[in-house]
Amino acid sequence: MSTVIGLDQIRAETHRSIQDLTVGLAGGKAVCLRNALRLSKKDRDALKSLGERIAAVAEAGDDEDELVAALADVVLLVAESKPTGRALLSEIGGDLLTLTGLFRKYQEVCQLPEASGSTS
Repeated sequence: MSTVIGLDQIRAETHRSIQDLTVGLAGGKAVCLRNALRLSKKDRDALKSLGERIAAVAEAGDDEDELVAALADVVLLVAESKPTGRALLSEIGGDLLTLTGLFRKYQEVCQLPEASGSTS
C-alpha cells in the first residue's frame, strides 16, 4: 500500500528542516540571514562567488579591507532585506572579528542537511 502525502505537508516539512540564522540587534530587533537554499539561483551563484572571494582574500592574508567588504556583501545578500542587513552591518561597524564570527556561525547553522543513507 502506498502512502499519500500532500505537497503542502512536504513544503512545511522542508521549510522546518532548512534553518536560517536570526541575529538579535540592539533595541530588540532581529535580522534573519536566509539559508542559501531560500535564495534565487542568481543569488546562490553570487553567494558562491563571494565565498570563493573570501577564501582567496583570507588565504592571501594581506587585505583586511577587502575581507571586510566581501563579508559585508554576504550579509547584504542573505539578509531578509537590504535595510535589515545594513542595520546589522551598522552595529558590527566593520569589526573583522565579529564579521568573521558571524560568517562562521551562518555557515554552521545554515549548512545543508545530510542526505539520508536509507533508501526505504
